[in-house]
Amino acid sequence: MKIININCQEVIQNRRSIRKYKPDEVSAENLENIIEAARLAPSGTNRQPWRFVLLNGKEEKEKIAGAVIQPFVLDAPVVFVCCLDRQAYTRGLVEKRMKELVQSNVISEEAAGYIYQRKMPDKTGDVVIPASAYIDLGIAVEQMVLMATALGLGSCWVRLFNPQQVHKALNLPENIEVVALLPVGYPAEKPSPRPRLNRDEIMIESK
Repeated sequence: MKIININCQEVIQNRRSIRKYKPDEVSAENLENIIEAARLAPSGTNRQPWRFVLLNGKEEKEKIAGAVIQPFVLDAPVVFVCCLDRQAYTRGLVEKRMKELVQSNVISEEAAGYIYQRKMPDKTGDVVIPASAYIDLGIAVEQMVLMATALGLGSCWVRLFNPQQVHKALNLPENIEVVALLPVGYPAEKPSPRPRLNRDEIMIESK
């Protein structure tokens, strides 16, 4: 895996939602760097619930054409289908993640035992995905977005599509929930920065 030296502040400032892409292919190395950025993301209880389907090339992308509302998604050379895995919230996998944390000296056996006592489903069909799961997925996807920016690529969070159709078109397992699409490619536009609230508008003073 190639080590990339980047200025974090510069990457954050340069990130844009890109809706026009050049036809240039994204190299396998760059795709692996983007995937690695997601893999290293943090998550609650280290559940790592994110799963991704990589659609690379016209034939692969055509599989989800009927579910896409915004045509620019299919214009990007690559589309990541961003998903959650319900199995990550079943007792068996949570206990496995806990044992890994104990073995890595991240938490104590006592802390793990407290978590084991929580009510957790044994089957994926009984899982109600918590709000924190979507936060965890969001962290992983945003790390992909920032890595893409660092590599000179553009991307765009997309939630306006039919997730059920994507799930069916890709023949995904029942435990997988499709949440977002992330088109990635070389930008064919340079959008100006979007308006943002100023510092005083986002900071709340404690009383």
